[in-house]
Amino acid sequence: MSKVKFIFALLFLFILFVVPLPHVLAESISDDNIVIESGETLDSTSFLSGENVRVDGDINGTTFVTAGYIEINGTIDGDLFVMGQSTVINGQVNGSVFIAGQDVTLNGVVENSIYLAGATVRVNSQTEGSSFLAGQNIFIDKEAVIKKDVFVGGASVYQNGVINGDLTSSSDSLTIGGEIGGNLTYSSQKQADLTENSQVRGETTWRKIERQPTEDTSTALFTMAVLYKVLFSIGTALVIWLFVHLLRPTFWVKLATKLLQSPLKTVGFGAIAIIVIPLLAILLMLTVIGIPLSFIVLMLYGITLYVSKIIVSVSIGVWIQERLQWPSTRLFWLFLLALTIVSALGVIPIVGMITGVVTLLFGMGAVTLSILSERI
Repeated sequence: MSKVKFIFALLFLFILFVVPLPHVLAESISDDNIVIESGETLDSTSFLSGENVRVDGDINGTTFVTAGYIEINGTIDGDLFVMGQSTVINGQVNGSVFIAGQDVTLNGVVENSIYLAGATVRVNSQTEGSSFLAGQNIFIDKEAVIKKDVFVGGASVYQNGVINGDLTSSSDSLTIGGEIGGNLTYSSQKQADLTENSQVRGETTWRKIERQPTEDTSTALFTMAVLYKVLFSIGTALVIWLFVHLLRPTFWVKLATKLLQSPLKTVGFGAIAIIVIPLLAILLMLTVIGIPLSFIVLMLYGITLYVSKIIVSVSIGVWIQERLQWPSTRLFWLFLLALTIVSALGVIPIVGMITGVVTLLFGMGAVTLSILSERI
């Protein structure tokens, strides 16, 4: 959790110092123990960060939560993004739900789709959308009613609820005790265990997974570690992108436009900034009165380095959109594609180092030019 909190701290500082806001558009609450009491309402996009977070009231807006233990009993009128060690959602979410953590339990009602990842994932909710579940042990309990398709990846999967659409699963073992209104397509080491109460209305397709040799275990673990690193990188970047986008919808596109207008100039200013800013911070430290300012400069420097990947990915998306003359509605998917490619390249030896250097030069240069022009 310390890594997640550090990322959110950088995010808050980035918004505070880099993104110019004409007025407050979101509410941020950070404390060891946060409680939104029953009857209390937050009427804007909200960011909650602490050791323990409990929401008994209502939040009218997209909500971001990061904490050790999280319990949400009220109504979220918007999408919900959660990172926590233990998460329990009992309330209603009038949007989609995105949760990553150790233990994840989703109850209540979800208007759109759900995206859950954790060691233990338990779904008791009713949702109008599809479900994407990943974890060690995944339980779709009897109370669960999922109106559309379900996609599952895990070690052990238990489906005891009602799925109106298809179930697509990849796991070591699969147990079916509930209803599947569509097709069942699954990959596992052995055939699924269908109890007497199970019902599959569509076709069933099984692909057997051959057990891997013991000597391949270390390779598999390494592959999983790399995959987790890439997914975590993409996930945190998306949270930061969305956070800033909600506050300033044109912020990322304007940075990308500045980069694309003068790419060589951007790289040049990026190289200068990468070298000069740390030297400036050191000089400020030599003057006692400048020490606080030097720390602020270094924090902003680190934040800009971190978000460079987002800036470059958005720029690639804008470039493709302009070349293909696609509508702006496709820009997010182009950005997501570029972000996935950049993140994947980042874990490849040598290629990752080159990608990182190029990304830093362009990202730092775009931010530096924007600050110098005094308007983003």
